[in-house]
Amino acid sequence: MSAAPLELPLSVVPGLRLLPAPCSEPPYDDERPGGRPLPLRSTSLVARPLRIVPAFLDDEEPVRTPASDLPPAQPFAHALVQRLLEVVAGVRPLKQLQRDTTLEVYDELERVLTSRPRVAGPRPDGRAVRSVRVQQRPEGIAEVSATVRRGDRYAAVALRLEGVGGTWRCTQLVGA
Repeated sequence: MSAAPLELPLSVVPGLRLLPAPCSEPPYDDERPGGRPLPLRSTSLVARPLRIVPAFLDDEEPVRTPASDLPPAQPFAHALVQRLLEVVAGVRPLKQLQRDTTLEVYDELERVLTSRPRVAGPRPDGRAVRSVRVQQRPEGIAEVSATVRRGDRYAAVALRLEGVGGTWRCTQLVGA
């Protein structure tokens, strides 16, 4: 047998009271001090999102992570090339490559992709990356060459991966 829940009127429960919710809407133009409307924004300016860039002290290079402390380069390179093909095809946003590339590579990709019209095509399937070859050095550098299929054609992609902060980062990209 289950007990029925105890229901008490609000006047019996001590310390609880009903308060109105504060207004969270911004004021209308006529409610602002002085009654002046906000200035209109210029449509000629193009707003670019801010990017967080790691700060290095006085042109200090980031500390490279040795290969022994990094995850395997082959699966990372394969996944990065697949994501790159999806970005070029227009089915994945470029922003998703930002954490895996340096600022220079990301800016170059952004420049190339915005200079030409991007039409969303078919999503590159799992067989689009045909082969990935990785030559890894002990100081945390991996040279990657990949053969990819784009539609009916095949192409070559070359990457340079460097271990920074415990993860791989693409520092150079040729192809795609």
